[in-house]
Amino acid sequence: MEQNKILLVSATEFEIKPIIEKFASIIDDNIYSASINSNPIEILITGVGIHAMTYALTKRLSKNQYKFIILAGISGAFSTDLQLGKVVNVMSERFSDLGVNADKGFKSIFDMGLNDPNTWPYTHGAMQNYTLINNAAVEAMTAVDGSTVQSIQIQNKCAIATNADVESMEGAAFYYCCMMEKMPFIQIRSISNFVGEQDKSKWNIPRAIKNLNNALVSVFEDIGN
Repeated sequence: MEQNKILLVSATEFEIKPIIEKFASIIDDNIYSASINSNPIEILITGVGIHAMTYALTKRLSKNQYKFIILAGISGAFSTDLQLGKVVNVMSERFSDLGVNADKGFKSIFDMGLNDPNTWPYTHGAMQNYTLINNAAVEAMTAVDGSTVQSIQIQNKCAIATNADVESMEGAAFYYCCMMEKMPFIQIRSISNFVGEQDKSKWNIPRAIKNLNNALVSVFEDIGN
């Protein structure tokens, strides 16, 4: 595969449906082909969760090379400074609930000495995105720190412990795969809700999806200009 292609990754088709409906055509199971501003784009729908993201992305990267990779999706916000519908650039990620609940609280794999917190791709237990992409649309986004959690019970504890701004179910798995394969990447999220808010009437998924897809179009339109 040509290395000038951009890979757009999303856990669900729903999150990037406007892009798919306007620009893409399906070429295989969960894989689409698109072009925006003459930029060739491949779209991969991985499924929800770290297991699905890891498998689908690793399988794709084992067969293909890309110019760079974008993970796009909606996200919950820990920080009330982020408004619903805000599109952000996630600059760091953690597997925040990878560990055990001990008598004195949660202990990560780094706390237990099972992993070195400063061995690639980690820096102090987090994964930092060092990718430099000259793109005005991306640079205009608010930079935030992400937290990938599978357990609702410890979401807020993880946020406090790591100072995370947003959460997702796949971000850290995406980071890990890209960094281990040394692929340039960015993760773009749009805020749909505040973490812990159970009243879904206070969520705004339609706005988050609309703003996310508009932002993606702006990113692609800025490439090559």
